[in-house]
Amino acid sequence: MAGGGGNEPNLTAFIDLFSVLICFLLMTAAWIQLESFQIQIEEKPKLSPDVASDVPPPPEPPEKKVKLTLTLHKDRVIAREDQLEKSFPVNGLVVRSEPLAALVSNWRQRFKADQMLILNSGHQATYGQLIRLYDLVNLLGWSEVAISPYEEAALGQ
Repeated sequence: MAGGGGNEPNLTAFIDLFSVLICFLLMTAAWIQLESFQIQIEEKPKLSPDVASDVPPPPEPPEKKVKLTLTLHKDRVIAREDQLEKSFPVNGLVVRSEPLAALVSNWRQRFKADQMLILNSGHQATYGQLIRLYDLVNLLGWSEVAISPYEEAALGQ
C-alpha cells in the first residue's frame, strides 16, 4: 500500500524510549560499581621479614605548636610568639619595616612549613594596611596565613 499509512504501528517512539532506558541502566550499573570496591581483610597483617617483633613502634611525641600572630593597629604592628611580644611602628600605609621583615623571616626559618600565622586587625586599622601586611608576609614565604578581623584582646586571649 503505497502512501496509505496502513495498519503498521509507528515504533520510533518505543525505540527512543528503550534506548533512554538502556542508558539509565548502564549509568546506574556504573555508579554502583564506583561506590563499591573489593577489599581483603586478614586476621593479622603480615609484617616485613625485617621486623622481628610484633610490638608497634612508640608514638612520636606531639610537637608543641607555637602561636604566631601579627596584630595590626593604626599606628603599630604587635608581633607575638606565644607570650613574647614585640611592637613595630606603622606610618600610614607603610607597614613594612626592616625589623618586622627580619622577625617574620626568622619565624619562617625556625618553624615548619605547615605553621599557621594569624593576622589580627584592630578596629582602626585600614584595609590597605592589612593588605600590605599580608603582602609582606606572603613575600617572605608564608603560605599558611589566617586573617582575623578581631583583635586578640577582644577574643579573650
